[in-house]
Amino acid sequence: MRLAALILLASVLAAADPAAAILDELRAANQARADLAREEAAWSAEQQRLQALIAATTAETDRLAVVVGQAERECNAARDALVALGGAGDLDDLRVRLASAGAAAMARLRALAATVLPGIIRLGEDEGFDAAIAALERAELAAGAVTVEVVSGQRNGRTEAVKLLRVAGAAAWWVSLDGAAAGTAAMRDGTLLLLQTSDQSDAIRAALAQAEGRATPTIVVLP
Repeated sequence: MRLAALILLASVLAAADPAAAILDELRAANQARADLAREEAAWSAEQQRLQALIAATTAETDRLAVVVGQAERECNAARDALVALGGAGDLDDLRVRLASAGAAAMARLRALAATVLPGIIRLGEDEGFDAAIAALERAELAAGAVTVEVVSGQRNGRTEAVKLLRVAGAAAWWVSLDGAAAGTAAMRDGTLLLLQTSDQSDAIRAALAQAEGRATPTIVVLP
């Protein structure tokens, strides 16, 4: 009797094994389907974010182009005046006009620098017209670039030097020099504010490492 029961139990277990295997396969397939859906959703969100960044960068570049165009028109007008004056004109008057145009362009650039991310507009001590034109040309190039540089900003009311990852003039993220903290960055009233994040700090560190060439390029979803 005991032998018959053992044989019956072995038969039941043998019959159950294929069913369990099928269930395991179904569970694995369902998990793979869920993982794929999450990856597709993340990729779609990243595409939308990048498209928004492209649109913002284009708008920023257009705004700088307007400033550059106005400065170039002023420069051309001054050069036309120089040609008209020739050798007998009043060069002192021309110098005054150029100095005035340069000072006005530099004033507009300083006002603009207080509203854009660090590295877009770089101004020196020279107030001349040529310096203003050179600064505008550098700003045009910077507005379409991805850069990493060390800058100073305000975090929790204190000044701190951090590594700033800037995508054109549209968005920026930071990582502390010791790598312990990370977050997003934004300009407010001429001050770079460093806003710390905890749930996506690893993604920011990974993106910065890729921008510096220290990591293999991969898709990274940033806040």
